[in-house]
Amino acid sequence: MQNGDYPEIRKLFDDYLRMYSSRDDSLTERFSENFTGFTGGGDFLVKDRQQWVSITRQDFSQVKDPIRIALKDVAIQSIADDVAVATGFFNIHLPIKDEILSRETARLVLIFRREADEWKIVHSSISIPYPLVREGEVYPIQELVNRNQALEQMIAERTSQLKEANESLRRKNEELAEQVAAREKVDQALQWREELQRSILEASPDDITITDREGRIRAVSPISWKMFHVEPDDKFMGLPVTDFLVPEDRERALSRLTLKLNGVNTGPSEYRALRPDGTTFDIELNSEFIRDKQGIPTGMVIIVRDITERKRAAAERERLEEQNRQLQKAESLGRMAAAIAHHFNNQLGAVFANLDLAMEELSRGVQPHASITSAMQSCMKASEVSNLMLTYLGQSFTKQERLNLCAICDRNLPILQTIVESEIRIESNLSLPGPFILADPSQIRQVLSNLVTNSREAIGEAHGTIQLSVSAIAAADIPQEHRFPSNWQPQNDAYACLEVRDTGRGIDPRNIEKIFDPFFTTKFTGRGMGLATVLGIARVHGGLIVVESPPGGGASFKVFFPME
Repeated sequence: MQNGDYPEIRKLFDDYLRMYSSRDDSLTERFSENFTGFTGGGDFLVKDRQQWVSITRQDFSQVKDPIRIALKDVAIQSIADDVAVATGFFNIHLPIKDEILSRETARLVLIFRREADEWKIVHSSISIPYPLVREGEVYPIQELVNRNQALEQMIAERTSQLKEANESLRRKNEELAEQVAAREKVDQALQWREELQRSILEASPDDITITDREGRIRAVSPISWKMFHVEPDDKFMGLPVTDFLVPEDRERALSRLTLKLNGVNTGPSEYRALRPDGTTFDIELNSEFIRDKQGIPTGMVIIVRDITERKRAAAERERLEEQNRQLQKAESLGRMAAAIAHHFNNQLGAVFANLDLAMEELSRGVQPHASITSAMQSCMKASEVSNLMLTYLGQSFTKQERLNLCAICDRNLPILQTIVESEIRIESNLSLPGPFILADPSQIRQVLSNLVTNSREAIGEAHGTIQLSVSAIAAADIPQEHRFPSNWQPQNDAYACLEVRDTGRGIDPRNIEKIFDPFFTTKFTGRGMGLATVLGIARVHGGLIVVESPPGGGASFKVFFPME
């Protein structure tokens, strides 16, 4: 081997390892026809190239997947100009789970000889401790698998034994820990319970009183000293809790306690509390039983809240609201009186004028039929206003009968459609048979006509929709806001609701409390008595009107009549 041949020999050695690792059959083309060698686990010398090719292919078929060779060292020697020796040390990693073979060092000797213009391998010898190789194997694959399985089984058995031992030890430790924890738990629970009770009592802005089964005080929160104007001491302890209520409230408190014992949820109650110095104040009281494991009451927890300021504020608010109602009533009465006086003056003026004209006609011998007729018409107009006012006040005469509210609304739909322009559509939701009420049919028709007229005027000349519907509703579900009359209280459990809803411009919030006042109007037409008449009809039937006008336009008038 010449000095310049060293890189080529090293490359041939590396190619051998690469092709051998990748199970590349073209490796067999590198062997010389004059070849000798032996395998790592064999006990015979190979003297024929074709036999070595067979052994190599047997190797490749036994381990089909690529193997990994980790080269540790290599040396190349020149034996002659056309002969070179390459010796390498490395570890072989088979594509199986193996912790034995991969730790052994394999030794490989390759002898290269130049034949014509090409280097060929004329000898290959590999040595590795392969005592486990069976006949027909190049590597001890089966034995390694068997040993690994045996080792894994042994490890699994030892692991299971250790696991059982550890589990037994863990259970014993847990039992010991539970015994120790159980002894500490009672003390900790008692301490925590006492600390919790103390923290709750001190943190609460309301008085918390704890009593025994007979209602004698066992503990109170610090706020109670301030609430009842006493110094912190034990004078409260052992006293009946009812001693701190005014005498006239004690029987009522005991009655509610009896109801609570019978499973009735009584909710909060208001009483007059009695201080030791004789002064009283308003309180709100909530209570709940303390029960044992069997559910038997052993005491009570009572929450006492001083509501003196709250009641004072509520009374002041009620006083201001009543004052405001009186002011509004005075304003409404003033406007109504002025309108009535103006209307009657107009009608009386017409009556006097026509009577004067009739007197003059009589003096000239002319029959005053036209003048007297005009005077009578003015009197009738004045009478009509008087009747409307009586209706508003709920004092008009009515002849009530049992009516199907849906049916009477359905029969009047053609008449209602004539009230509105063609651009306005009336939609109805009337389920027959509908709810029955006791009412005057003519006044129900008056309600329908006035509400539809009001909706038509709210929509104006634009396209719009008026929705007419009837439903039944429980008294408790009637909305609380914008009720008319404002002091209405339900007398029945169920009510029939006649609703007229429009897509008009809605109601100015500043006017919503005035719209039912007689002669109040935001329009140039009409007398301002349409909605006032509807309210009077609702009032005379024991009913109610609820007005809704959400932001974005439109208004809803719901008239509630007691169901028959």
